[in-house]
Amino acid sequence: MVMKRDKRGKRIVVAIDTSDNAIHVIEKAAEIADMVGGADVIVLTVVEVPFVASEGEMNMARIASEEKRIAEYHKQLIDRYFAGSTDMLVESMILYGDAGDKICELAEKVHADLVVVGSRGLGRIESMLLGSVSEKVLRKCRCSVLVVKSSK
Repeated sequence: MVMKRDKRGKRIVVAIDTSDNAIHVIEKAAEIADMVGGADVIVLTVVEVPFVASEGEMNMARIASEEKRIAEYHKQLIDRYFAGSTDMLVESMILYGDAGDKICELAEKVHADLVVVGSRGLGRIESMLLGSVSEKVLRKCRCSVLVVKSSK
């Protein structure tokens, strides 16, 4: 599901989860895509999977159900924020693994010009303990990264 780079446009990877801040992230990405004259957009959610998962954690029915739920959520967001956009290609993608790594790998693979991610608004201590996907993406991605802060 990788788009080939065309001559006309920019490419934006929008990495979201299902938190409330995802709305702000997708709104900002839609605004930017429109400003640049219709960038191609990939709406991405990465489902974190434990490195060594027990049999119970990797229940295939649960994974399929989660994937369906995320795909429906993506469709709702795409329909709401990109419905009137006839000059851009918008795709939905779900990947599995470490979110920071997968976001940057996809961005490089599709030659993204920009990655848009959200920030949970964690303090310094919480970020150190829990890790921060947005911080990892900022450090690791080769393209520009926009971090959309939580509206809290």
